[in-house]
Amino acid sequence: IIINWTTLMAPATFMDNEEHFNATLSKLLKPRFHGSPGHGQARAFIVRELRDLGFFVAQNKFRDGENYTNIVGFWNVESERFLVLSCHYDSQSPGWGQNETSFGAIDGAVSCAILLNLAKTMGEYFKGNLSQRMDIGMALVFFDGHKPLPMGPENATRLIGSRHFIEMDMVPTESIVLLMTLNLIGSANETYFSFYKDTDELHFQITDIEQELWESKQLDDGPVLFHKVKHHESCLPDDHIPFHAKGTCVFFYSFLIVWYHSLGVPVLHISPEKYPKVHGTTDDNAANLDWPTIRNMIKILRTFLHKYLESQEFEMSSESFVFQHNDD
Repeated sequence: IIINWTTLMAPATFMDNEEHFNATLSKLLKPRFHGSPGHGQARAFIVRELRDLGFFVAQNKFRDGENYTNIVGFWNVESERFLVLSCHYDSQSPGWGQNETSFGAIDGAVSCAILLNLAKTMGEYFKGNLSQRMDIGMALVFFDGHKPLPMGPENATRLIGSRHFIEMDMVPTESIVLLMTLNLIGSANETYFSFYKDTDELHFQITDIEQELWESKQLDDGPVLFHKVKHHESCLPDDHIPFHAKGTCVFFYSFLIVWYHSLGVPVLHISPEKYPKVHGTTDDNAANLDWPTIRNMIKILRTFLHKYLESQEFEMSSESFVFQHNDD
């Protein structure tokens, strides 16, 4: 259900916490490829941060050639339906004969920091309004296995964590009202389009929110991020694919062919329409981040999440969601 929320509520006021974002990002800005010390450090930090923020945390540990761990933070864990926010926390591994590694700033770290900062700055809303509801909950998912293994093909997109998440029914797809996947955020002059017909209207509402924030002078100087442009024929491969395609993906090393049907999970892919120039290189670091873009993205997404949650009301069934996981 799409509701014209501009007529339903006054704008909510959330306080920015740039100190928290910077501290969070600093903990993640390190090589985080599978098997590296930084990979385990990033996982432990995300788990600790989610728990400190009041989320019920599950670590879904599994083996697919190697050991992997998806991290999920739940709010209203017994809810029947979930708004799911996702990103990946691993980074690009060094290729054959290469010692240098990418810090994966735009490629994972910024998106993880944004999700944790949204949870931090919306914490009072979660503890108050959202905790009183049982028709909807939040799940923050941090996927492992997005990148190829060390010494694997550099252009292989594995998506091991997100595919396993679907296969295990960790959160049943029929319980997911919307999946918002973040990736490749933080470069200057990137544009964000609508990639799926079934969420065009939601993307356009994000565009309207950004315009309202510009008009009220709440955003930093910089380019307009979201555009009312449909780009259905092209979408970069990312962890949203198994959710929307529901197992109908064909993977190749350098590209991805996808057939999907209308029963897939509604997806908002918050990612540029093309790879930023620093993607997969050692230049993907803090020095090449565009801070106004990041600050504006946080404000836009926070406003959208609040309005979406406040405008949606779902009928309760007689069955309750039973969460299953393997944790420490």
